[in-house]
Amino acid sequence: MSEFEEITDKIKILKKSRDILQKEYEKTDFHQKKESHPHETVPPLPEDEEIYKLLTAIQQIDNYIKKYQDDQYKILKNEEE
Repeated sequence: MSEFEEITDKIKILKKSRDILQKEYEKTDFHQKKESHPHETVPPLPEDEEIYKLLTAIQQIDNYIKKYQDDQYKILKNEEE
């Protein structure tokens, strides 16, 4: 398997993981409050700590997806030269 294919597989796995976490977040009351009042700040509650961890995990996955996509771009660019 080429490096490009390995990175593609990693991106697919990360996107599936992100989708699962996003669905879990969308089930939360916190998300429902944010959706019903998008221009207002929802005050954090102590029980929302797990939701913030979930959001942080989603953001971290997005960062890794971006990193791997950048790596793919570099590989493609080097192959063209």
